[in-house]
Amino acid sequence: MVSSPALQQQLDQKVEEIKQAVSGISEEKASKRPGEGEWCVKEVLSHLTGEDHAPAAQEFYERCLKEDKPELDITPGQSAYSPEREKAPVKELLSRVETRYGELGKFLAGLNEEQLNRKARVPFLKETPIGEYPTLGMLGMGLINFHLNDHLNQLRNLSQQ
Repeated sequence: MVSSPALQQQLDQKVEEIKQAVSGISEEKASKRPGEGEWCVKEVLSHLTGEDHAPAAQEFYERCLKEDKPELDITPGQSAYSPEREKAPVKELLSRVETRYGELGKFLAGLNEEQLNRKARVPFLKETPIGEYPTLGMLGMGLINFHLNDHLNQLRNLSQQ
């Protein structure tokens, strides 16, 4: 079982690694797609901040505290890249990532063991080690160790091309 302060610490660390991965990248390079249909750095950062109108992970976690096993519908590969975000400087997009995950980290740090053990239903995760009915703690670890880590590696690769 992971503790809520550990989740916040790991989340903060992953955000720092994301910032380091794209530090010093030019706006031109951050906008360049490595291939047809592939994401550029700005699109990855946009994805990490999510849609402006879509509920953030924190809002879903809050639902888990109020409802019994609410369902989370995950559709992988959704891009939140818009003309506005395409024009935004990398620093602004990074700031949005830092703000979003900083808020989530503070929220997670405030959860007690009972809250971290609340379950959700996530059909997308049925065939993964996390399973279809993960706890909030497991969802937090999945977000950090799979989702953010995958995109961190993607950003590192894009920055080195």
